Amino acid sequence: MPRALTEQEKCRLCQRLLDKGRDIVFGIGIKKISVDDITKAAGMAKGSFYHHFESKEKYLYELIMDIHKQIFEQAQKYIETVNGLKEKTQLKQYISGFLNNLFHMPQMKFLIKNCNDINDLIDAMPENEKKGKSIIDADLFEKLINMTGINTEKLKSGVMHNFMHTLFMIMGCDLMMEDDLDETFELIMDSFISYLINSGVAAGDIK
Repeated sequence: MPRALTEQEKCRLCQRLLDKGRDIVFGIGIKKISVDDITKAAGMAKGSFYHHFESKEKYLYELIMDIHKQIFEQAQKYIETVNGLKEKTQLKQYISGFLNNLFHMPQMKFLIKNCNDINDLIDAMPENEKKGKSIIDADLFEKLINMTGINTEKLKSGVMHNFMHTLFMIMGCDLMMEDDLDETFELIMDSFISYLINSGVAAGDIK
């Protein structure tokens, strides 16, 4: 009889399923991926999958939450590379780099490309099991913006929400003209950054 796994071993196997499944789901999306695809990539038996996850849907939900975590950690690392900016021009360039980095992460591109399927998945989850109610975590985004030196308490949450979702939709909408997509994104982003700096920085804090 095999020995019982320790909690650390269980967590490690669970994370292996998430890591290997993420590589597949990035390529084919959440609708086409199967439990067989996941377990084969992870080198694990199908029974092991259901030991960690009750269903494919709950697995995919945990995978989305794990992707959110990765996005935050990578964005946080980028923010921490620059500190103590004292001029608006520097701050504008810095936030521009941060937003470009954020929206061009493979993880974010996946969320954008599969946003409808992901929102359907989140909506179908029982309320008591949800860790996040939106494909874009507003609290997470606000925390990242705060880390850039912007005081989000001086900003309207609704304006931030609308700007963020506008950037998100621009990158994922099939109606957009592909050749001019990057320029459109830059224009909207510049407007967003101007709002962040002009409204979120106290007089005298930044020159």
